[in-house]
Amino acid sequence: MLLRSVAIASSLTVSIILVIFLEVKPSTSQISQLSNQENLESKLEIVKNGDDLIRLNGQKVKLIGRYTSRSWKPNPESTGIPGFQGLYIKSQVVLEDETKVSIYPSWNKQSLRSPDEVEKYNNQIVEAIGVVEFDSSPVPNSSTRESFINLTQLNLYVQ
Repeated sequence: MLLRSVAIASSLTVSIILVIFLEVKPSTSQISQLSNQENLESKLEIVKNGDDLIRLNGQKVKLIGRYTSRSWKPNPESTGIPGFQGLYIKSQVVLEDETKVSIYPSWNKQSLRSPDEVEKYNNQIVEAIGVVEFDSSPVPNSSTRESFINLTQLNLYVQ
């Protein structure tokens, strides 16, 4: 008898939970999601120079500057891929006062950029959205220091 009561109570609980989940339907509309994202992006602080970068350190911002890149052929032994024949490409956004902001820190694999991205943005004015870090280093007391953006979005800048 007790087992039957537990079984009935369990099945009722599961039924109620299923009904609740069936009643709640997530929005399939892209419009509300896009307008919310656009709203957030329009409220972001803008970084155009080094002073802005220092003031907004650690915050999600819209960084505006000239996209530049450099590429080189690495030593195949340092890539960890025997016979590696490709190029390393790293990019940065140069602000109006010539402050350089790397796209991701140089010690992070994400800093390697694609040839397609470079072809699209090189020497163009861009807006880069993400969290900026001023004069950061990979480990405490390191001589390697750089400013960078942890990129979430990159677009040509439209005034």
